[in-house]
Amino acid sequence: MGNIKVNMLYRMVGAALAGLVVLCGACETMRGIDEQVRIDPSDKNILYRDQWVRRNPPEVHVQPRSAPPEGLRALFVPFRVTQPMDNPVPLGFGTARTVWQTWLTMRVFPNLEFSGDDVPYRRDRAVDMGRRRGADLVIGGFVTYVYAGGTAGDTRVSLQIEAHDVPSGQLVWSMAQSGLMPAAQTTDFFLFATKSRMPADPLHAVVQVLASDMGREIQNWMYGPSPRTRMQEFDREARDVLLPPRDPVPPPRDAGQAPDAGTPYTPAPAGAF
Repeated sequence: MGNIKVNMLYRMVGAALAGLVVLCGACETMRGIDEQVRIDPSDKNILYRDQWVRRNPPEVHVQPRSAPPEGLRALFVPFRVTQPMDNPVPLGFGTARTVWQTWLTMRVFPNLEFSGDDVPYRRDRAVDMGRRRGADLVIGGFVTYVYAGGTAGDTRVSLQIEAHDVPSGQLVWSMAQSGLMPAAQTTDFFLFATKSRMPADPLHAVVQVLASDMGREIQNWMYGPSPRTRMQEFDREARDVLLPPRDPVPPPRDAGQAPDAGTPYTPAPAGAF
């Protein structure tokens, strides 16, 4: 009887020791797992994204009613800076040259010459120079506002571009647009951070974007709207599904107009512009 009790005691002690060993092993395992999944908020991955230009579509004030003749020759003159500043001529010259180079890359006109030896844009003088150079169209404009913040501050640019028919001196294009490139920003999240990457010359980048937008307006006039890409078609279909268009509100009828009467269509007069 005494031997049976001793054996049972040994078994209980052995089971307790075995449980203790298993528990210690489990604690060690959990400690290793805890070290593997430990999150240190001070050590974050940074995702860089290129900063982009905030702007609205160009405001077109004057535009031609019909397509131009083929082989149109255009003359580009330096811009005039209307914002008060010291020595504004180099800024107007450089801005106009950036727009001209962008339009050359886009092939906005089949023939586009830059008058680098001319004074800042003045309407009457630009038309006279276009006649002496044998141009069909003369293009100039104004830098109405500029603030160059570099890579540490915001950069803002406002441009107005005009085009005159040289033979008649008539204003055929007038449009304006503004652009903003904010300063570099860093956004912190729990596991990572995002940081905007600035171009080397934000002012040049903003002018290029504005030149592309306004040059596309003239391209549509010269050659017609360009066909949509597959990505643009996908974006349009996605917007139609997510944001279905609403029925337009009918305009108010004039007094005495019949309820079913529609607005008559008046075709544009023929002509080069």
